[in-house]
Amino acid sequence: METVHSIRRTADGALLASLREIDGAADWHRAPRYAVVYLRTGSAVCETGNARFTLHAPVLLFFTPYQEYTFHGAFTGSHLSFHGDFYCIEKHRHEVACNGVLFNNIYTPPFVPLDDEQAASANNYLRLLRDALSGADDLAREDLVIAHLKILLIIATRVKSRQIEETLTQLPPDAGPRLEQFHQLLEAHFTEWKKPADYATAMHITGKAFSRLTAKYLSKTPSDLIAERVVQEAKRALHFSHQSVKEIATALGYNDPLYLSRLFRKQTGVSPREFRQQVGVSILV
Repeated sequence: METVHSIRRTADGALLASLREIDGAADWHRAPRYAVVYLRTGSAVCETGNARFTLHAPVLLFFTPYQEYTFHGAFTGSHLSFHGDFYCIEKHRHEVACNGVLFNNIYTPPFVPLDDEQAASANNYLRLLRDALSGADDLAREDLVIAHLKILLIIATRVKSRQIEETLTQLPPDAGPRLEQFHQLLEAHFTEWKKPADYATAMHITGKAFSRLTAKYLSKTPSDLIAERVVQEAKRALHFSHQSVKEIATALGYNDPLYLSRLFRKQTGVSPREFRQQVGVSILV
C-alpha cells in the first residue's frame, strides 16, 4: 500500500495537503485541489483535456482544481496536492507570483523541464515537504509545509518564466506577433467572442491558418483555448466572489446560465455549484 503524507482539517477531516510517491500504475482522478506532479525518473505521456504531451524526467507539472490529467509510461515521481483553503496562490501572488505562470496559464504547456541542479532543488524541497507532512500534528507543522511549498513554487516560477522568454525568442518572425495578437484579443474579448472565426477575422487570417497556428505552437484548437479561458474566469468568480452562477454567466456573455454550466461541467467534470462547494469561497482583500 502506498504511503500518503497529509494534513486534514480538524473540523471535518477534509484533505488540505498531501504528498505521495507515484509510478506508471498510479491512479488519477479530478480533485478540488491544486496539484504539482514531479517526474523524477523515466518518461510518460501526459493527457490533459484535449492536449497530449510526451515528457522525459526530470520535469514538474502544475494543475488547477478539477483539471483532468492522466499519465502513462514507465516513471517514478511524486504527487503533491493542496487545497486553496490551505494555501491560496492568488492571495500570495505578490510573494510567489505563480498564478498565471505555473497555474491558470492556458498559453503554455503545464510542465517545466528541469536541469540537474533544478532537479536537485525540487527533490530537496519535496523531501522537506514529506518530512514536514509526516511530522508532529501542530500549528508549526502547517507553517513548515507552507514555507517549503512556497519555495518550491518560487523556484519553478523562475524557471518557467525564463523558459517562456527563451521560447518567445525562438519563434519564427511571423508566429510570435500572431500569438501575442491572439493573446491580447482573447484577454480583451473572451466574454463577447465565443467563435474562432471572430478572432481569425480580427487577425486578418483564415480559419485554417488560425487553427494551424494554435495547434503548432499551443497544442490546442482555437475552440479549446476560448473555452478554457471562459472556464478559467468562471472558476475565479466562483472561488473569489459570492456572485451567483447566473450573475457569473451573464458577466461571461451567456444569457442562459445553462450554457455556461454545460461548458463548465465538460471542462471540469463538476457543475459550477459543486465546484464552489468543494473548492470554497475565499474573498480577496
